[in-house]
Amino acid sequence: MHDAPVTELREEVGDALRAVGTYDDGGYDVHYLRDAVAEQLGEEGLDAIRENAVFDSLERDYYERIFATAGRYEATVRQFEEAFVVEVPTDDAGPGGLLVSLDREYAGSIRDVIEVCRDATE
Repeated sequence: MHDAPVTELREEVGDALRAVGTYDDGGYDVHYLRDAVAEQLGEEGLDAIRENAVFDSLERDYYERIFATAGRYEATVRQFEEAFVVEVPTDDAGPGGLLVSLDREYAGSIRDVIEVCRDATE
């Protein structure tokens, strides 16, 4: 697994950062987790997030095929009532990547967040 860019993300998004984790087919490492988010998720929640991330990463090739004219698959952004979740795959073959959660009130550029993550995964 790659190192997570916690310092760089804190500089980019400030207090809007909720969580940062890396995953691969061997596990999920939490590099930063806001206390309130940890209490809400618990261990079962973290396990479910990892399973979902690994499953999603297996479909990268599929996305690149069906959206062939869009170029290489670089990230997924999910928007929820309370948060954005950004998933950036590693450039390695197989499942693996970086997950970042931000407060929904984050007013900065999600594109800049993705670039910080991509720099860390290359």
